Amino acid sequence: MEFGVLGGLSVEDSDGRHLPTAPKQRQLLGLLLLHAGEVMPVRTCVTEIWGEHPPPSAATTLQTYVMHLRRLLARMPSIGSREAAHDRLRTTGHGYLIVVRPEELDLLRFEQLVEQAGRAAGDDATVARLLRGALALWNRPVLADVRTGPVLQSAVTHWERRRLEVHEMYLDVRLRLGRHRDVLAELAVLTRRHPTHEALHARYMTALHQTGRVGDALDVASRLTSRLARDLGVAPGPAIGRLQAAIRRGGGVAVPRPPALPSAPGRRRA
Repeated sequence: MEFGVLGGLSVEDSDGRHLPTAPKQRQLLGLLLLHAGEVMPVRTCVTEIWGEHPPPSAATTLQTYVMHLRRLLARMPSIGSREAAHDRLRTTGHGYLIVVRPEELDLLRFEQLVEQAGRAAGDDATVARLLRGALALWNRPVLADVRTGPVLQSAVTHWERRRLEVHEMYLDVRLRLGRHRDVLAELAVLTRRHPTHEALHARYMTALHQTGRVGDALDVASRLTSRLARDLGVAPGPAIGRLQAAIRRGGGVAVPRPPALPSAPGRRRA
């Protein structure tokens, strides 16, 4: 049995897919899975689905959505009964909680791999392997095919930011391993996607310089400077200036060892 949120919403078991089709039920399931192991208060669920001005029947309708999700879970061979479905999707206090094991949810597997990479700090080859596995779990933005309200949108933004943080760590470790050519295509895409992100541009400049493309590295700095001035009215920070100077001198450019990997948020287990 597998649940997925790192891309489209997915629920699969040995007999195939088990996905709700109703948009609001998908929205509720996505919300619960992004907060697996945590109680989601009824008020939070209502705000996510109906916004700040829900209908008077919202809490009752929410109970109906939960009932339908439990029926869906009960039909899955790995769960197999209404009682087991209630144990997986629990009513707790003034909210709902979904219980999944780490191996059943791609988001939790991602967290585990990042945590393992943090414990392997100093062994760059192992860190690179673990972070590659973590990032491979993503194929699209979080819950790309689910309508998002204010609560989900905040969570999606958080996880997309975390994905980029981990990707930056993965780039750094590969640069330290001397895999400069391997990261060029990724950095070209990332700097286009994040045109004012100075740290990504610095990594791109470093990789270009280390592969002998000095002019291209300086062009990246020039484009960043222009974009920052036009969009934000600021100049690049001193790190970009120091990097430009080092590239012009023709000296070596070191990839700084980053601080500890971003830690996974703590989760309350049922």
